[in-house]
Parts: sequence; structure tokens; C-alpha cells
Amino acid sequence: MSEIILSTYLAQIEQTLPRLLAMFDVDRTSRSHGMGDRYYWAWGLIDFGNGTFQGAAHGLARLWRHGLWPYSTSKEQFMERMNALFHGAKNLTRQDGSLEEAFPHEGSYCVTALVAFDLLVATNLLDDDIDAETKTRWQQIIAPMIDFLLHGNETHAIISNHIATAVAALVRWHHLTGDEAVEVHARMLMDRILSHQSPEGWFREYDGADPGYQSLCTYYLADVHQMRPDWGLLVPLSNSIRFLWFFAHPDGSFGGHYGSRCTRFYYPAGIMALAGEVPEARTLAAHMIRSIRNLKVVTLLAMDEPNLVPMFNAYCWAAVLSKTEMFGESEDTLELPALSSRSFRQYFQQAGLFLDRGAHHYTVISVHKGGVVRHFINGYLQILDDGPVIRNSNGQLGSTQSYSENNKMHWENENGLRIESSATPMPKQLPGPLQFIALRIFCVTAFRSSRLREWVKQQLVKLLITGGKPWPVKNRRTIILGEMLKVTDQLDLPAGYAQVGGIPSYVPIHMASQGYWQSQDEERMP
Repeated sequence: MSEIILSTYLAQIEQTLPRLLAMFDVDRTSRSHGMGDRYYWAWGLIDFGNGTFQGAAHGLARLWRHGLWPYSTSKEQFMERMNALFHGAKNLTRQDGSLEEAFPHEGSYCVTALVAFDLLVATNLLDDDIDAETKTRWQQIIAPMIDFLLHGNETHAIISNHIATAVAALVRWHHLTGDEAVEVHARMLMDRILSHQSPEGWFREYDGADPGYQSLCTYYLADVHQMRPDWGLLVPLSNSIRFLWFFAHPDGSFGGHYGSRCTRFYYPAGIMALAGEVPEARTLAAHMIRSIRNLKVVTLLAMDEPNLVPMFNAYCWAAVLSKTEMFGESEDTLELPALSSRSFRQYFQQAGLFLDRGAHHYTVISVHKGGVVRHFINGYLQILDDGPVIRNSNGQLGSTQSYSENNKMHWENENGLRIESSATPMPKQLPGPLQFIALRIFCVTAFRSSRLREWVKQQLVKLLITGGKPWPVKNRRTIILGEMLKVTDQLDLPAGYAQVGGIPSYVPIHMASQGYWQSQDEERMP
């Protein structure tokens, strides 16, 4: 079993490495030496560098440290590359210690935490390969990022995977330096995450639960758990896994539009790291390795550049974990809910997610998203229904899929559900030249104020993700449960509003991390 897991992850890692290594500027005479954002240093199409790419040092170091590096690279050449990545990170760091992803002077809390964490992991993994001077120099490059995390904050939403990234970075910095103030701040952030963890097990991502991003959050928190077992994270992490495994589907896919962020990717390493302590994690990891091997879930190969590095690092850790004893030949003793031999119904009321398992079917329904439905029969997706699309008299599209805890669910009979929801507009506009001009002016002037910058981010989140003033459109969706599931909608459409037909699947919010390819996208549903 461990050999199969290792070969599965290594296959995608080795297919991705040429593309990843080609991203970095290796010209020592260049001012962008060591930077990984080709749109910035090679093409010159943007006026800032995305710092996320520098985090690749983590995955590269993990492969090197554990004998999984596939090329005949000399130690001198490999360390030269690592030094270049650290050098690039230094040159991308702003005076306040922050890095950016989306625009200049963004002050990205998430990306700063991500790069700090990844560089710290690389430093730890290569401790036996670097001298004291190099270690000190690398530490000095990371220090401003840690200072930014100590004095900065992310106020535009509760995004648990972002906070978890910062906790993981701060815990590793404390391990390296012994700075007690850093430990205190890390514990405070950890308590914030746990205070927003539902008793149902899920960690908040904007409005609610999102299995895809929860797998990423679990990745960072599993690292924290390994570094600080005394923090007692095993119980909340166990609860997280026991929520997550319900959203691994019988066809191998994971998550989807019923999540608060509409993602369906799966970060494997955190679940694998917990497999020795949480039986459900071992079962979930075994199920998803088959999905990854057959491209039945969004994998590393489907990632675009902005999300490539964290997924690459997760695959590298997963490859290393596959060599451990916990993934030997013993059989799993637990059944994945989607493959259970018994019938059951499970309602996560706070998440608004309802599941129905029968002898031949598995159904996932989101109440908070107006009755989004995924219905599988004999392991295949048979019904994919994200709710009606509406157009107003101005041509703007709206949806009943917007997230709302105010949606009402009623049982009409033993097998009949009725979900009442409202429609809200969908932010489907694309940026234009005038918007970019205005954004760049703000970037080099007003956005230097962190307070104003965070206020603007809050407004953007309301506009593109969590906001949207409801339209005077109501829908009553009736779902008859069972193998022959049936969905009917009763729309109340005032004058000036009309339903748009023939769109079974869509995303109603702006979310860059949705829509990645998996092999089922090429299969025609019957």
C-alpha cells in the first residue's frame, strides 16, 4: 500500500517539477534573481511579484531531505537554488515585512504567513546541509515576515485556513528562536480558530463550511499539532476529520459548490499526518489516494500558478508520509460514509448540509445554499443541480445559491424536503482598464495605510463573496429523497425577472480557487 501511495504522489510531483523550476529567475545578474513570478520578472506584465512562489522552497527541501529528489543535482547546485529562493523572498518583502499576491502594497496576511511557514520548514529540513552563516541569513530574511504577523491582522473575514497558516509559521519561529511573545500570539490565533470551529467539526471559511479549504486548514493545523502536541489539538482535529470524510463522494470527488467557497480540491498531507491517531483520517486518505491516482479529484496537475505551490508542498509532504509504517499493508476497519453498507441520514444543521445514504445512492444537499444537490447512484453522479438562475430587466444574473443561514427547511413527509430561499445578484463582471487604473493609484497612495486597505478588502468581500442585497425573488425547492431523487422549483418571479434555463451548475460568487478540472468533467451524465 505504501509503495502505491508513494508512486502516486511522486508521479504528479515529477510531472510538475519542470514547470515549477522553470518559474524561477536563475540569472545572478538580474535584479529579480530567485523570484518565481514569471508574469513579473520574465514577461513584465504586472508591476509587483506574487510572493507565494517563494514558498516552493518547502517542497523542494522536503524532497531533497528524504531522498526523493529525482535529478542528479549536486548538493552545491541545490543549495544555490535554495539560496536564490530565499534571496527572491527578501527582495519581494515590503518595509512592513509583508508580501503580496493580488496587487502592490496589498499587505497580504495569508501570503506573508504562507511564505514564512514554508521558508521555516525548509530551514528546518536543511539544517544538516547549511552552515551557521546561511541559517542566520535565512532567519534574518524570515524575521520581518514574522514581525508583520505579530502586528498585522486579517479583518475582512474569518478565513480559518489563513489564520492556521499564521499559527503554523509562528509556532515554527518560536521553535527556532524561543521567542515567548511569538508563542503567546500563536496561541491567541489558535484560540480564535477554535472559537469559530463548529461543534459539528468544521472550521469557518467566510460564511460557513467549505470541505476543500478545510483540507488545507487541516494541513497547517496538523503541522502545529506535530510541533505542539501539548496544545491538545487532537480532539478538534479529530472532529474536523469526522466532518470532512462525509464529503468524499463515491465517485472519488471531494467537496463542491455546496461549500461556502465552492471548492472541490483536496490537500492530502494533513489528513495523512493524522492517520496514525485518527482512524477516520486513515480511511479518508486511503479512499482519496485512489481518486488522485485516477484524477477523480482536483489534483496538483490541475493547479494554476497562484495555487500551485501550497498544493505542491502538500504533495511532497504526503509522499514522505507514505513511507511511514502507518501506511503498510493492514486493512482499513472503517467504512467511508459514502461507501457505507448501511443506510443513514445525517444533518449538519449549523453547516446547513444534509446527507442521505441508501443502498445504491449518496446525496448531499446544502440548505444554506438554496438546495444545491449532488446525487450519486452506484458510484456515479446522476444529478447535479445548483438551483435556478434568474435574470433581471437590466440583464444581470442572480441566484438562489447565495449562502444564507436564514433559508428555511421543512419536512413535507418522510422523504420530502422543502427549502425556501431568496435570490441575490451574482458578481459576474470582469475588471476593465479604468478599474485597474484606479486600483493602481490607490495601491501606491491610500493603500499604504493598513487601516484603509483592510476597509477596502471588507467592502470587496461584501461585493464579491458574502454580500448582495436580496432580490424580491423567492424559491421553494422540493426534493424527494431516495435513489430516484426528484427536484422541483416553485419560483415567485415579480415583473422584470425571468428564469434562465439549461444551467445546472454554476458558481454565484467570485472565488478564484473554484473550477479546477477533474476527470468526471469529461463524462456526460445520463
